[in-house]
Amino acid sequence: MSKTPRTEPDIAPATEAPVEQPPVAQPPAYTMERQGEKNEPYTRRLPQVRGGVCEYCGTLDPNVPPENQYKLCPHFRGLTLRCSYCDETKDPEEVVSNSILNVAEHPEKRGTFIAWCGSYECSRAHEKRFRRDT
Repeated sequence: MSKTPRTEPDIAPATEAPVEQPPVAQPPAYTMERQGEKNEPYTRRLPQVRGGVCEYCGTLDPNVPPENQYKLCPHFRGLTLRCSYCDETKDPEEVVSNSILNVAEHPEKRGTFIAWCGSYECSRAHEKRFRRDT
C-alpha cells in the first residue's frame, strides 16, 4: 500500500464561538394605586333579563310566554327572579316582563343572587347597599 500525498490542506472543522446572550431584563415591580375614596366589592354578574328573556340565550321556546323565557335558560334554570328592592305591592311577574333585571352574585354570600330592576330607585338602593366608603 502506497501512501499518496494529499493535495488538499488539512482544514479544521469550523467552530463558532458561543454567542453571548444579553441579560434578560426583569420587569419592574409595579404597585397599583386606588383612585378615589369609594370602592365597591367585586362580584360575578349574570346576563340581564330583558322583558323576561335572557340577554344571551334569547327566546328558547316560542310556545312559552316571554316573561317566562328566562326559566328555560341554563343561566337561570331553577330560579324565580324578582327585584330585591321593589315594593311588595308590585307584581313580580309584571316587573320581570316590563323592565330590565340585573342579576349578580351576592359579594359576601356565595351562591346567593341579587336581582334589581332598571328603575332609578332600585338601582340607587343597590349601589348604596354595597358601597364602601373609606
